Amino acid sequence: MKSSFFPTLMAAALLVLAACDSNPNEMVGESNPAVREMLKIGRLICGGHLPLAIVEKKFQNNIKSFRLQTVQNHDWNDVVAAMNNSELAGTFILSPLAMNLIHEGFPGKIVLVADRNGNGFILSKDIPSIEALKARKTILAVPHVYSQHSVLLHMILQQHGVPEENVTIVGMPPRSMVNSLRNGEIDGFMVGEPEGNKSVSLGIGWLAAMSPQIWRDHMDHVFLVTDQFIKEKPAQLQELINQLVRGGKFIENYPSEAAIMGEDYTGSAAEIFEEVLINPDHWISFTNMVADEQDIQDMATQLVEMKLWERVPENITSGYLDMSFAENAENFLRRKD
Repeated sequence: MKSSFFPTLMAAALLVLAACDSNPNEMVGESNPAVREMLKIGRLICGGHLPLAIVEKKFQNNIKSFRLQTVQNHDWNDVVAAMNNSELAGTFILSPLAMNLIHEGFPGKIVLVADRNGNGFILSKDIPSIEALKARKTILAVPHVYSQHSVLLHMILQQHGVPEENVTIVGMPPRSMVNSLRNGEIDGFMVGEPEGNKSVSLGIGWLAAMSPQIWRDHMDHVFLVTDQFIKEKPAQLQELINQLVRGGKFIENYPSEAAIMGEDYTGSAAEIFEEVLINPDHWISFTNMVADEQDIQDMATQLVEMKLWERVPENITSGYLDMSFAENAENFLRRKD
């Protein structure tokens, strides 16, 4: 199925321009937290950004060379503007959006996969199956044209043979999706948690598919940093990546505590997001944080199929990824274990 859905989606997206335990008494050598440089890293209210919450709230004192300050943005266009204006050293961001920024000339690299999987396709209670979309006109929402959610939606509609002329795809902030579904303004959405779980628990929608059923272990959010940060402060970046990878392992080992610490990051009550973390166990993963050539090649291929890119760039790996810091972090933690 060709993706002529996406001119509509692009137009809609323009309208959207307006988701090893530490000892708390452990000190960090001779460094004084009060005088350490503040490092600003961007985020949204999003379940995929949970490792950042763990680092900020639990592992902050393990960082010797800087103090982490997270900056909450309100939508993805704010994130893009902050990165382009050099207000942030890096940000957690949608994987296709990060790729497209680099594609359009942004001087940066993806240095970490923040999480994998973690998304759900929610349909209205009035629609009994995905196959039912073949016989009706529907409006489906995603957070952004350049999102893993729009890629996953493209894939599942194609897999089920849903005619493209039946579907209008709109860009919408995740926080608006549940109410829009309740009010009948949309017929469903593809989004990261916890919005899917919220809609199900409220009896508004039902889970038609989890993203692992569409594309198992796909990149979800990633950590994008500037080339300047990589070049000028590699030791700081390595420290941060070490703690983020450690944070991912903490989430997997202590989901209840992680969900509590992440309430203001996920926008969800801890008991709701804990369910996302544990049931089923492959719903979302925070442990496989090193992207490889196949990860980014496959995502780029989808962007071409959706007619968002003309072709897969020849430098799709070397020009878009720098996984050396994540690999170092994995090796470091393995040695510690």
